[in-house]
Amino acid sequence: MTKAELRAKNPKINFIKTKWLVEKPDAVLLKEAFIPDEDMQAFPKIETGTRIYPLSITAYPSVLKRMTAMEAGVWAIEKCHQQHWDMSLDNFQCCLANLEMDFQ
Repeated sequence: MTKAELRAKNPKINFIKTKWLVEKPDAVLLKEAFIPDEDMQAFPKIETGTRIYPLSITAYPSVLKRMTAMEAGVWAIEKCHQQHWDMSLDNFQCCLANLEMDFQ
């Protein structure tokens, strides 16, 4: 799945880079922690049904040096599909933590 395919299937899913780990996302905290990325220069609009998955540069430094947050998120979604796991932030983080270890 590419970023374009993810946007076509569900345009309200956004993975964003954050300066620190955001455990309980709320709009104000996410905006403060947001780091613009190549493919997402501005903080995404928060509308009904929008899901924002924060990916901290402190948790995944090697991954987020090599990929944008959306690329890393799409990769995590694909891994969850392969493993027949639920699409949840916990599972995405598990996949990305394994990838982080592979990159080190």
